[in-house]
Amino acid sequence: MGSLPETQDIRAASQNAQKHVASPDHSLSIATAIMMGSVLLSRVIGLVREMVMARYGGTTSDMDAYVTAFIIPELLNHFLAGGFLSITFIPIFQRHLVNGRRDEAWRSFSNLFCIGTLLFIVIVPVTMVAAPLIMRLLGPQIQNPQTYALTVKLTRIILPAQLFFYWGAFFSAVQMAQKRFFLPALAPLCYNGGIIVAGIILAPRLGIEGFAWGVCGGALIGNVVIQVPGALRSGMKFTFVLDWRHTDVFLYIKKTIPLVLGLGMTFSNELFFRFFGTFLPAGSTASVNYALRTMMMLVAVFGQASGFAFYPYLTKLAAEKKFEEMATLLNMTLRRIAIYLVPLSAIMALLSRQVISLLYERGRFDAQSTRETSSVFIVYLFGSFVFSAALIIARSFYAQQKMVLPMAVSTIVSLLTIPLYLLFSSFMGGRGIALAAVVGMTLQCAVLYSVWCTRQGVWHKAREEAVVAGKILAITIFALMVAFPLRAAATSFIVFENLLLRNGVQSFVVAIPVLAVIFLLYDRLGVQRLKDSLQGFLRRR
Repeated sequence: MGSLPETQDIRAASQNAQKHVASPDHSLSIATAIMMGSVLLSRVIGLVREMVMARYGGTTSDMDAYVTAFIIPELLNHFLAGGFLSITFIPIFQRHLVNGRRDEAWRSFSNLFCIGTLLFIVIVPVTMVAAPLIMRLLGPQIQNPQTYALTVKLTRIILPAQLFFYWGAFFSAVQMAQKRFFLPALAPLCYNGGIIVAGIILAPRLGIEGFAWGVCGGALIGNVVIQVPGALRSGMKFTFVLDWRHTDVFLYIKKTIPLVLGLGMTFSNELFFRFFGTFLPAGSTASVNYALRTMMMLVAVFGQASGFAFYPYLTKLAAEKKFEEMATLLNMTLRRIAIYLVPLSAIMALLSRQVISLLYERGRFDAQSTRETSSVFIVYLFGSFVFSAALIIARSFYAQQKMVLPMAVSTIVSLLTIPLYLLFSSFMGGRGIALAAVVGMTLQCAVLYSVWCTRQGVWHKAREEAVVAGKILAITIFALMVAFPLRAAATSFIVFENLLLRNGVQSFVVAIPVLAVIFLLYDRLGVQRLKDSLQGFLRRR
């Protein structure tokens, strides 16, 4: 599968919206292609990582401990701004370069690098010592002595990786400021690759701990070993300096605080499912993790990759204040995503057990693990479109340099979902955690889109898209009515002894006819021509 909508689709829509829009310059196109490829490949490798971990960890309490061990490291990375560094540092760094103050640019780089490193050097050991106390605040599942001890141990192993991420953000930022994108794009690939290799080598002897060592090794290789040569080729000049009163330090803090205080939905989802999962029976956190990672593959293909593709066009329209054309491009992108993602998610929900079994059922991931994970996966699939759409809609605000509003909406919605996590998880277990996430993301998506349409005065376009969305939904529901008896027949008559072959053939026999019905109905009801549907589907394969 490839990105959706593809770059040529977006270019055509932009031209229709504007009559004529010049394509981005060559370097921007290359940068976009590199980052899109990195996102997609990173998700694929991330899925392989989950498959390897499923083989050795299954849905056991050990796997719960591994997933929960990321709570403290992710909080540390968030509040020390490691995840936002490239967003806030690059403008500061580039301002010096543009004004001919190259030495000052590298002094600013060195100063912020050293100050952050010092903070990490102090806070990481303190956090390691405090980890047992912090883990006592989690749910009863982690309080099992064996799970508790393993979670603390894994947390301590993973924590130093946050320093490597911080360094890597600086090394990547100076490269991207010089329009060098290749090595920064390799960072997540090396990170996931390190986890996979370490897991395969160490897990047979160390169990799930082997993957934790892979986190540190992957972070070191991807963010430091690979990035330092690229930073040096970009002219990096490092000197040890600690100037807390430098104006760039205050500017960096000023730009970073709103991002740190905000709770992005992606960050809150990662934090909440790990925290609330500790109150559920053993294996629940692991099941939610597998289901979420699998669903996020769809988001990467349809949301993140599409966002990279259409963002350069969107920023150009924003700079020219062509808001009507921006609305056309935004709605076209959302429509293209819905045309394929809504029915694909529905089919995958119908075949959830086959999909999860195909991906994970081997080693310690048994049939019971498949049942538990697939039930959560179904719920997440209902939110796949809004997870993707929210990324696209947020970029419409970013294109206008409006960063605070999306973050404020996301923070408020995240806080409002906390009672939902408590309520739903108490009644539905892991499915409740997924449902709370889907409700929260749906609310965020609806609010941001409503604000966008109101501010730009384009509700008439929204109403047009609502009609198309209604058709897509109705067609998908009708196709599922056809799919239910087809699935029953497939599971009854296709009974190969080989589990992989059985699930693969069953999925193929059900999915292809249902997709054919959907594409035919699209053509009949004016959603999209059959030829375009088939061409788009084949390109994505």
